Amino acid sequence: MKTRLFVLPVVLVLLAARSASAQSRDPYFTDLSVNYDAVYHESGATSHAGAHFDIASTWIRHEPFIGPVGEVGFNHFDGGTVVSAMGGLRIRSNVDRRILPFAQGLVGLYHCGVCGINDLAVQAGGGVDFGRRDNAFRIRAQVDFRHVFDSFADFNGLRFSLGVVLPLNR
Repeated sequence: MKTRLFVLPVVLVLLAARSASAQSRDPYFTDLSVNYDAVYHESGATSHAGAHFDIASTWIRHEPFIGPVGEVGFNHFDGGTVVSAMGGLRIRSNVDRRILPFAQGLVGLYHCGVCGINDLAVQAGGGVDFGRRDNAFRIRAQVDFRHVFDSFADFNGLRFSLGVVLPLNR
């Protein structure tokens, strides 16, 4: 009798169970992005060269995909180089397998060695990742608006960048 009471519920659970997966089918569940800052303009000056790198993951594995993002970047001006280290959230959605728009909000540190400043910065931005059929990598176009809270005078920055996005969870 005890065996029947155990076996019957187990059989019912096995028959009613559906396949489930904890892993995302998206090969870009976690990714690394290497970006060239084609234009970074702040306080009446435009950067001569710049780049930023970010690593992003996904907490929510269905659309919209939401997860943490961390970014480190540098931009060189005539007078020196500025460096930023920021973190925040990214939200992305699949229009189709090859087009992935995203929006993000970041908060972090803005450092200018020549200026002697370390300030809080917030950054909002977004872009589009263009995928390939084989999902080996994606091409990114991105625009960001940054506000730096300086003790002397706050200022804004605008950045347009192009990059390559590589999956880290293949």
